[in-house]
Amino acid sequence: MNSNEPKIVLETGLDLRQLFTTGSTIHINTEYDDIDIEAEVENSESYSKRNARTEYKGEPVECFEEFAKHLTQLDKSGFIKKKILQEGGGLPLDKECTVSVAFTGYWENEVEPFGCTKPDKPMVVNLNDNDLLPGIQMAIESMLVGELSVFLISYRVMYGEMGAPPRIKAKADCVFFIQLIKSIITPKDGEIDFAEPNVFQRVHHKVKLLFSSGVTLHKSKNYPTAIQLFKKGINMLHRCRLADEKEENIQIKLLRKMYINLAISYNETKQPLKACTACNELNRLDSLWNNPKALFQNAKALRMIGQFEDAQKRLNRALKLSPDEKKAEILGEIALVNRLKNSCNQSLLVETQMPNTLNDKFKTEVDALLHSFKENVSLCNLTLPGNLNAAEMDYIKEACVRENLFCYRNEADYILDRDPIESKAELLST
Repeated sequence: MNSNEPKIVLETGLDLRQLFTTGSTIHINTEYDDIDIEAEVENSESYSKRNARTEYKGEPVECFEEFAKHLTQLDKSGFIKKKILQEGGGLPLDKECTVSVAFTGYWENEVEPFGCTKPDKPMVVNLNDNDLLPGIQMAIESMLVGELSVFLISYRVMYGEMGAPPRIKAKADCVFFIQLIKSIITPKDGEIDFAEPNVFQRVHHKVKLLFSSGVTLHKSKNYPTAIQLFKKGINMLHRCRLADEKEENIQIKLLRKMYINLAISYNETKQPLKACTACNELNRLDSLWNNPKALFQNAKALRMIGQFEDAQKRLNRALKLSPDEKKAEILGEIALVNRLKNSCNQSLLVETQMPNTLNDKFKTEVDALLHSFKENVSLCNLTLPGNLNAAEMDYIKEACVRENLFCYRNEADYILDRDPIESKAELLST
């Protein structure tokens, strides 16, 4: 650090909430000379006075009267004046919001701030608590998320004529640079207790927010995070105590939406077995065979694991239920399933089997099947016949090594796969 830089240390701790309520001020010990800053600064000669103050928002103001000429009056009385330094966005704040703010406060013509927070350690404020100073409350409520603004605030809506000497100056206006980092809807009664009565309304509201966020994340192709939100919402709905049939109907309706979107997201991330599990839950809710969208997603998942006949049944049913404008997509999937079914035909593989022996025709069919599977990116895994003898299985394993594929035993079947079993939690032991 430059030797001319001031070394700053607080003589006593600072209560940030007190700063925004009764007031607080930083007392500087200018004689302190034993600060280890090596871990806090960049190890570079270019680190300068400009970098040394990056934890502060804004700069000292020499003359408030001149500074006010560049600001806009925020309230009718003119007690608060504002200038936006960095635009924000989103919906306006209200009393139901809990916000995270970083700020720096200055007295007139004083170099050091009398209070500040760092952006990475903002102060969290519930706007409905009514314990903020009026000037700060009005300033924050005028902002949007991401916004950085400067406010010139009269003592009349801050610390008053008397102040609180020596901590707070008497009859002193102040400047605050404030950045609104985040805003969330304030939880109404803390964490949800699923055992409490009449909890469904709170759960319903929370799950709708999770669903909306999950859909937004899905549209931005952030599928893993969308999956987590859908799963969280489903778990909350299943845990919730229901008071009557009306609440049960609402729960089922929302579960259907959650499970369908979960299946879509699993298919997008090539997790067909999990997509099938989501579709099984829809079937349990009587929402599979009468829902063309769910049938289509179930068919896609079944196609990816080589269950072509089951996929065809669901696609044919979806085709009957879908409006004309949706039929083209379903017909395209039907054509894909038929093509894969033909290219991965295992009937010849079974026909060329010989008891306890291995013949050249079987080898040829295995090689063709593995090549077809490897070339078809629309397949994730494929079920092989379960009645293969030891010699035949040894050849299949040898051929998989050549093609950089994997083969596992799952109950009575053999599974042909692109990935090692460590990455397939759905599969059983080899």
